[in-house]
Amino acid sequence: MSIKTFLLEIDKGLTSPAYLLYADNEYMIEEALSSVKNTIPETEMPFNYNVFDMDSADSIPTAEEITDTLNTVSFFGSRRYVVVRNLQKISAKEFKKFQSHIANPSPNSVLLMSYTGTLKKEMKESTKGLKTICLDIRENDMPVWIKEKIGQKGITINDDAAGYLIGVVGNDIGLLSAEVEKLASFGNETITISGIKEIIEGSRDYSVFDLTNALREKNIEKVFRIYRTLSETTEPYNFLGAINWHYSKMSLQANDTHQRKDFSRAFELLNDADIQIKTSGGAYPMEHLLVRLLRL
Repeated sequence: MSIKTFLLEIDKGLTSPAYLLYADNEYMIEEALSSVKNTIPETEMPFNYNVFDMDSADSIPTAEEITDTLNTVSFFGSRRYVVVRNLQKISAKEFKKFQSHIANPSPNSVLLMSYTGTLKKEMKESTKGLKTICLDIRENDMPVWIKEKIGQKGITINDDAAGYLIGVVGNDIGLLSAEVEKLASFGNETITISGIKEIIEGSRDYSVFDLTNALREKNIEKVFRIYRTLSETTEPYNFLGAINWHYSKMSLQANDTHQRKDFSRAFELLNDADIQIKTSGGAYPMEHLLVRLLRL
């Protein structure tokens, strides 16, 4: 869980003069930068925390503006934190304009660059002077992250309930965080599966559990009836995360070669659908996925 790596860096006082923080999900970048801001006294924030967005709708900041800010003496004798967001929007060639500062950084400032998406090879080569940290949480670590997130609020949740939450919501870390906040707001000391059903699923007629059960039953009419209902409130990407989680759990119980091959094929189909949704390639990717899963 690399967000932990960065939190340890904060605990040490961010000893490197320049960081590159990257993640597939923007939420993790927000969480990391929020943790930095929590270390800065409120009275110093307007003076010693500067943000530049390389995807700004108004005007794109220049490398010169940013390096000038990094080299400006901070107020109150504290360190200056300079954030450069959306580094994925500039080319590796453009990034080279920062190299002189990275090679000879100001002792009074910290450069925090964020990159959303998969770090391209060319950019990896160009950013070798920065301390690079991937903030993404691996799927296997998500239950632990949920338990820690809820634990920060003095609330407990067991492994089964954490797993159930992922199964209902999917593996989108931003949505999971929102649901964790919702669960915590009800004031229960312990979060259980029944509590999740009541608070999150509420009055829904169906859940993703019902959808995966219908897929296992090969019940075409039921699969698409449940899908139509759920699709009114659930994004395709969250469907994929939830279905993938359920199939991962079920694959652990596969006890013969044929079943294992079916699950292997199912994961290939889920990956294909994920690519189609992210790239807008192909019509009705979720519907196509469900038909293909029913044929296994």
